[in-house]
Amino acid sequence: MAPQPAPQIVPVQGTVVPLQQADQQQVADATGRGLAAPQLTSAPLAGPQGRALAAAQAAQTREDDTPPDEPSDSDDEARTGPSGKTSPLHIGWHAISRKTLRRVTVAPSAGAGLVLGRDRQHAPVPLHLFAPEPVRVALVGGVWAAQLLIFRAFALGARVVVVTTEPRAWAGFGERATGQYNRLTVHSSDQGVALTGSAQMPTLAVYDLGMTGPATTPPLGPWRTQLTILRQLDRPGLAALQESQLALLQRLGGDEAALAASALKLRPHSSQFLQFMADDMLALIGDGTDRYLFLAQTQTEQQFVGLPRR
Repeated sequence: MAPQPAPQIVPVQGTVVPLQQADQQQVADATGRGLAAPQLTSAPLAGPQGRALAAAQAAQTREDDTPPDEPSDSDDEARTGPSGKTSPLHIGWHAISRKTLRRVTVAPSAGAGLVLGRDRQHAPVPLHLFAPEPVRVALVGGVWAAQLLIFRAFALGARVVVVTTEPRAWAGFGERATGQYNRLTVHSSDQGVALTGSAQMPTLAVYDLGMTGPATTPPLGPWRTQLTILRQLDRPGLAALQESQLALLQRLGGDEAALAASALKLRPHSSQFLQFMADDMLALIGDGTDRYLFLAQTQTEQQFVGLPRR
């Protein structure tokens, strides 16, 4: 009879046992410890015991990659990780108790407002056209700039009422821009014009009366804004300009720029710049600051409003 090869000897937990016994003991220990990492051997794994040990190692790897179970409310305070015990870092989630999570709230936002244009650094310039309190705006310029502003206000859900001495300039604009007949209505006077508004559907009352504002100050309320268009700035229109909280100015002539600088208390260089602005520029005066911006008209706006002009 040929002599049997001597079994390989490996150390297991401080003792010396044959390899086959070591494999069996490691599998049993791994199972009893919840698939803990097995002891290493210096010999290659083979046979059923080796395959069992490899399966135990694979199961341990899968368990390590599985996110911890959903925690319960009973151990919120003692929790140091989502599973109630210290866990390794997993990219994409972080530990937080449900009690802490319930204290997380979203602060109400006042809204970004209507994007009027972009400044010289290409940053958007918002215009808070609608608010819980009444807002009055004066525009020194033409119908084109007013209709561009209204076109963007439609995107905020606004309803527009136009009081004008030139109804032909407004005929069909609301229907073309919105596809609805009741989003913009045109009147020859403000008699009987209802001005109600809400946060979901604010109202914009537009007064296009040439060189002056309305004879009397129209009553306003929450979410109701008045826009006065001054086709040309002269002394009859200074009152409407000064009573407004915000002033929008297209390029002005020399006399207009002098009147605007005096009425709005502009600095000398601002008065000069107002006379050299490009067709697609606008000055925003209000709250003690003056900003000059590009209207950044889109192709859709050009389709419905036309190219920049005064």
